[in-house]
Amino acid sequence: MPRLVDHAERRLAIIGAAWRLIAARGIDSTNMRDLAREAGYTNGALSHYFSGKNEILRASFEHVFDATSARIERSVGARRGLPALRRLCREVMPETEETLLEARIAVSLWQRALNDPYMASVNAQALDTWRAQMVEYLRQARDDGEIGDVDEVLYANLLMTTMVGLQVTGVLDPQSSAASQEAMINLILDGAKAAFPPGRHTKVNR
Repeated sequence: MPRLVDHAERRLAIIGAAWRLIAARGIDSTNMRDLAREAGYTNGALSHYFSGKNEILRASFEHVFDATSARIERSVGARRGLPALRRLCREVMPETEETLLEARIAVSLWQRALNDPYMASVNAQALDTWRAQMVEYLRQARDDGEIGDVDEVLYANLLMTTMVGLQVTGVLDPQSSAASQEAMINLILDGAKAAFPPGRHTKVNR
């Protein structure tokens, strides 16, 4: 008996097609006819899954954050403190083909989010979630003796702002590289390690 294709699975396939077209052409040059062709459907068939281009763009934007968050969870696993924080940062920064594609989609759709309350809310919720995770990992790192007595919220905001900036430069700056991105994050975390009172020392990273 033929397998029934799940509705959500087909939506993801259409979102994948939208990602490819947005990355290659940009938002304005991506239309429903080309989306249908890229996804392997007729133009009319798309209406069974999305009401129109705007809903596809919203879903594409949301999926960037969902995919990143799922990857963070898998990568961090049972780690805590600085090792967990570094894992989180690596999954957000555009260091690989996968994360660079996500950055291209996010950067392309940020301008649209300025005037779309739903997309703005999706963006804010994702950043708030990652920022809260960073704060928790920094607190763990302080408790484990990996960093000094720093302002965890301030450092989390600094890391978040840096990673958003790295997504932009990763997309637009040909000189951006995984090594340079890692160096910037290390510079921030080295500052946290240096914030120890006299006589106190860091533990070796796990």
